Amino acid sequence: MALKELLKRGIQSLLKKKKTDPVSGDTQKLITYTKEAKQLPAKQLAKQDAQLPVKVDRKITDDLLMGTDRQPLFGSSTYDWVMKKGPGQYSADDWINHLTSSRKVNFKVFGKNATRTERGPKRFTYDRGSRFAGKEATINKEELFDTNLATFDNLGEVSGGLLGAAKRFNLKLSAQDIGNMIKMNPANRLKPVEYGGVFDSPKINTILQGVTSRLDDLTKTSPMFVPYKSIRPNLKSLERAIKSGDQNSVKNAYKVIKKEIDNIKGSEVLNANQTAQLNSIMGGLDEVVRISKGGGGVKPAKYLNESNYTLPGGTNYRETVFVLDEPILGNSSTMRSTGHYDDVKNNIMHVRYDTRITPDGKKAMVIHEIQSDANQRIAKQLTAKEAFAGERRINPFQKDIEMDLLVNSRTKLLTDMDDAIAKGQFNKSRAISDDLRSVNKQINNTFQAAREYGGGSEKLDYFPLLDADAYGDYSLKFLMNKAAKEKFDYVAVMPFNKLHFKQGYKAGNERFYGYPSGKGIGNKGQAVMPQLMKKAARFQDSKTGTIKLSLSDPKKPYKIVDTDTFKYPDGVNKGKTIKSSRHTDAFEEAAPNTRLIEESNPNLYFDAFAIEVKPNMTYTQKLYKAQGGLVVDMFKTLW
Repeated sequence: MALKELLKRGIQSLLKKKKTDPVSGDTQKLITYTKEAKQLPAKQLAKQDAQLPVKVDRKITDDLLMGTDRQPLFGSSTYDWVMKKGPGQYSADDWINHLTSSRKVNFKVFGKNATRTERGPKRFTYDRGSRFAGKEATINKEELFDTNLATFDNLGEVSGGLLGAAKRFNLKLSAQDIGNMIKMNPANRLKPVEYGGVFDSPKINTILQGVTSRLDDLTKTSPMFVPYKSIRPNLKSLERAIKSGDQNSVKNAYKVIKKEIDNIKGSEVLNANQTAQLNSIMGGLDEVVRISKGGGGVKPAKYLNESNYTLPGGTNYRETVFVLDEPILGNSSTMRSTGHYDDVKNNIMHVRYDTRITPDGKKAMVIHEIQSDANQRIAKQLTAKEAFAGERRINPFQKDIEMDLLVNSRTKLLTDMDDAIAKGQFNKSRAISDDLRSVNKQINNTFQAAREYGGGSEKLDYFPLLDADAYGDYSLKFLMNKAAKEKFDYVAVMPFNKLHFKQGYKAGNERFYGYPSGKGIGNKGQAVMPQLMKKAARFQDSKTGTIKLSLSDPKKPYKIVDTDTFKYPDGVNKGKTIKSSRHTDAFEEAAPNTRLIEESNPNLYFDAFAIEVKPNMTYTQKLYKAQGGLVVDMFKTLW
């Protein structure tokens, strides 16, 4: 159903003053969902809905696909749960009860017992016959906020969004209405911008193969031209430079080859065919260099040689930046350039990664860093209470639906105010005045532009996936999907004690990346990325654990080895000191300052936490992490 049609129906409902239907169904138990005996599976409900005389545009598709017949990168389990509600129209309270759980909390006020109701996350289990049959999913609070379905106060009660407006105006909404909102979530519209990894592009490989073939032909047909043979090792150097993403090395290798070919042209008597072959070789190399600089749709890597953020020794180093390529109305700048990748607008977060080898020859895609320059600064200024309350941070997407309802409400309240004053109903007029102030506050807050990253209580910019767990989960699942398509065996994360300590001790990094064991701060508790891997593994029938990864290419046994020393601050991990080795370079043959470390040597490897890649990870991934409580430590900042 189109948004305008939804709005029209809501206004008509308001004018006709229709009564809402009573809440249907039993009250859901806290946290867990127990399937009712008479409840039909989700697919059966969808089929039943499609057979009704009333026309609906819901499509019967696989889980997570949000009613389409294609495979988007991400899908929503919340959409699947909404469709399970079945045909018909339901009140806001019906939907709130469907999407959340409730519990009674006992407390004392001035020594007297009191009780309040708090709302928490709803969990459900996929039906038999689903690709995820028996798997548990959670309705995540942040997804409800990013879709603009609902905002919550500190007790978990709905305070805004479409469901807040529907409750205020006694509107009824269908599963299709709610599903359309979910599909319009801006997190579903993020686009990856790739940096590095140009060596693996089909175009650049084809060109290099052609260059090598022409060089071989020249060498075979013209054995007297010894210089031809010297070009081959330099061509290999160019290939390695492109593969590493190091633009300085690419430039230097290209210059050497060009000089050699220019010398051949200047010193040898060439026939027309030989000249044409040499020109073709240089033309191919010119195109290869152009692509490596970003001319082929892939941008060159930016931070390959950033030693505090990247561990040397891997291959096929890449960076992916996720952008929302559209204006974000209400932000201090609707198309903002932020942080490390200021060449793209509205860059939400980025992930940097390379390829490493295990002792048994398997490939791992290894995460060096996940970061949101946009959201990290905002999260530091927001308490958990403020993050999804819809006051300091306002989601502008799909806001026009709620806004039209609020404006209509203000018009009606003004009419009621005039009527109450005319009749001398002053108590009623005061009550109406309170409602007007509430409505005006919401309207003014929406239209107020955000200020740029200042302190205090002013309105802040909005970007989706605010929580570090949320954008960490998004980046992880993006790489799981990519790794499955590229035939990797694992996705791993660089542990704090191997890389991230080089930025100095930051508890946030220690908590986020963790240790090879999967533990967090002080090598205890839970780290964010390993826990996200564990949850993804349960949903994807995979497994997680500690694996060994190469410090450098195992096929190049001569290494240049360096060592980093780090001492934990007093009170953290008992103030221990760690020594971490790294390979700054590796060679196939002995070279100055190298050390022989063969493929079978255990010193070639380090420990890291990883998830095993499964073929089914090529399919649509579940958006948002598996857990997202509605009741949290509301006075604690998110970062």
